[in-house]
Amino acid sequence: MVINTLQYRFARPEEIPAVARMVAHSFPGAARSREWWHEQLADPVYGGGHDTLLTGWKDDRVVAALQLHPVRQWIGGKLLPVAAVGTVSIAPTHRKQGLAADLMTAALRAAHDRGDVGSSLYPFRSSFYQKLGYGQSGEALQYQIAPSLLPDSDERMSVELIDTDEGRAEVLSYYGAWAREQTGQLERTTRLWTHLADAADHALVGYRPSPGAPLEGYALVAYRPDLPRAERYIEVEELVWTTPGARRGLYGWLASLADQWDRVVIRALPSHRLGDWIREVRLPVLGVPLWGLWRPGAALMMGTMFRLVNAEAAFEDRPAAGSVSVGLEVVDDQLSSNAGSWRLLCDGGRASLTRTGASSVDATLRLDVSTLSRLFVSSLKATDALTAGLLECDNASVLPQLDAALALPEPWTFDRF
Repeated sequence: MVINTLQYRFARPEEIPAVARMVAHSFPGAARSREWWHEQLADPVYGGGHDTLLTGWKDDRVVAALQLHPVRQWIGGKLLPVAAVGTVSIAPTHRKQGLAADLMTAALRAAHDRGDVGSSLYPFRSSFYQKLGYGQSGEALQYQIAPSLLPDSDERMSVELIDTDEGRAEVLSYYGAWAREQTGQLERTTRLWTHLADAADHALVGYRPSPGAPLEGYALVAYRPDLPRAERYIEVEELVWTTPGARRGLYGWLASLADQWDRVVIRALPSHRLGDWIREVRLPVLGVPLWGLWRPGAALMMGTMFRLVNAEAAFEDRPAAGSVSVGLEVVDDQLSSNAGSWRLLCDGGRASLTRTGASSVDATLRLDVSTLSRLFVSSLKATDALTAGLLECDNASVLPQLDAALALPEPWTFDRF
């Protein structure tokens, strides 16, 4: 049974200790004391503070909270203001009362009022957030292999350790130029990048083809020496390249660590075809169901979920190919400003979303905001959505044109907020 809706508002500075005590019950752990949570809530590295800490109150007691980090994501070559949702918490005495959905609805409205056009989060349960309008917006393949299975290369001699403020700043600048060509990567501040790149048990390396030349790639790795010798591994948290030589060099550097590390965990987008670079991708069969003679090779990692908060503003000047005009009948149970009838026009290299007028359209689609959000971020094609029953269309022959118009690079993000 759903109790009465709480009073929702952003926290005051003096209320953070009470919120930290409540949040600690939702995310228990030896390393997560109340003091640790106080620091995370008061001054998070992904931005904000008490003024982005949305809280729900009942009888003068905080029983719900989340962080609404103000970030910017690269989508279609544009930096979009996005609400990155984190630390969704409900007091243990108030679970199973519908408060999490109420809290998220209040957060979406607050994000809209703040000027955000989208929202991203990592779900504890995808189906829950799909009902709130979020759609899956990223996946990667994760391999656990011996480093020696990666290809060695003479280019690895051009990989250097980067451990100075000046060097980290150079990598951050390189990341910024690379990220704008991606879908979903975050704009990073110096503080955030220092937090990631200078963390304990981490190493940052860069590839440049010759001394003094600009960077052409980098890798950020984490050592796991805390595990038993037979279980420890080196984890590649980020690996970026903009030239084939940089890719070969970084793989070759990882391969050279085989005398110290028995395993490396490395992830890549499906389109990167990392499996083609690995001599043997077979995973241990322990715990993996067999399928005849087929063998397990990688784990599919599901990433962030994305949601449109202001669909009209998000689509403004979004890149689009070709020319197609479709009507949209959108269902959005949380944000009425997104719901209803729209016209999506792709023409002249750009897209626009306007309220339906007298103009004719090539087809009309009926869909919810979760599906529309996935089409926007290019994690789903309209033709696949129709096949899966995620939308209805009165003229399916137009959908391949819409697929081509909205195509972007595969979405993903390194950041875990």
